[in-house]
Amino acid sequence: MKALFRILIISSFLGIIFYYSNIEEQNVPLEGPNAVQQAIPSEQYINDYNEALSRPETGISTMIGQPSEIVLENYGEPNRIDRSAFGYEWWVYNRDATIMFGIEQGQITQVYTNAENIDVSPYYIGQSVEDVYRMTIVDAEVSVAIDENVFIFTMSEDDTKNRLLAKFDTIYAQLYIDEERGILAGIRYMNGKTLVQHQPYEMQFTGELVEKQTPSSFLQFELNRTMAKQLFELTNVYRQKYDLEPLLTFNELNTTAMAHSEDMFLQNYMSHESPTYGSLQQRLKDSNIVYEKANENVAMAYYDAIEAVHGLLNSPNHRETMLNDEYTHVGTGVYYNYYTQIFLKQVVQEESETE
Repeated sequence: MKALFRILIISSFLGIIFYYSNIEEQNVPLEGPNAVQQAIPSEQYINDYNEALSRPETGISTMIGQPSEIVLENYGEPNRIDRSAFGYEWWVYNRDATIMFGIEQGQITQVYTNAENIDVSPYYIGQSVEDVYRMTIVDAEVSVAIDENVFIFTMSEDDTKNRLLAKFDTIYAQLYIDEERGILAGIRYMNGKTLVQHQPYEMQFTGELVEKQTPSSFLQFELNRTMAKQLFELTNVYRQKYDLEPLLTFNELNTTAMAHSEDMFLQNYMSHESPTYGSLQQRLKDSNIVYEKANENVAMAYYDAIEAVHGLLNSPNHRETMLNDEYTHVGTGVYYNYYTQIFLKQVVQEESETE
């Protein structure tokens, strides 16, 4: 009897160690394209010389510049409205398809979708990258003219492979390519002002720079939570697109992920190992989170959650973690432009909920 009791004690002890220590090999933190980019004023006059494609006559791009009432007429009331760091609001729709409209002063300034049932003419979601290149004017430099100001965006080699910028008269399209599958995974149409505010590529300019205002601390707190929610939702959208179960989440896991993003920002580092709070294993233990398997994606220097998700999807190791069918839960945290995703398998939780 005593021998049996000792076996049970040892088994329980080993079980506790297993639940708190089965951390998979950590992915190298991912640094986005906005890490070192700065707007560079040009000493010489820059011409708005780019050849542009004709603006589509059908599809969601035709809504750019239209009043926001057009969105309500076509899609009804949004699931929610998120504020942004750039002055516009995101009207988020995720009932039958994921589509997001940027609205500023009652006008549609941009639209993003990754849904196959949305008309994104002249392209379509799932289109082969060969077809995309065939029908696009691919130029490493794309110009934007706003009044007397001219901005030139220069794409890197990686950008031309997975984050192509195309010009359609007065609107622009960012084409998000899934490199592994070789298809168009998402698209963002926008006006020139929004593109310049985002500054997603290396940029030179003549004239005056279009700058965004620095958010107040109260607004930044809201923006952090908003982008974390978008990161969570977009991660699940791609899991479902690739025939995987959506992940669940719960408050303690999100709080742990957010705390790591905040710590990286405040202490100016990017790593899975916190100088203050330790490894992922230690951080989960300190939060009393029990798990069978865990892993973490860490990224920085993406200007919003859309860019971050597509960057992670095109990084093989981070993609493998995001699309791992063993994971059941994910916690997301965003602090300014530091992103954390904590993935878990078989969480012991009385109530788990999608948010």
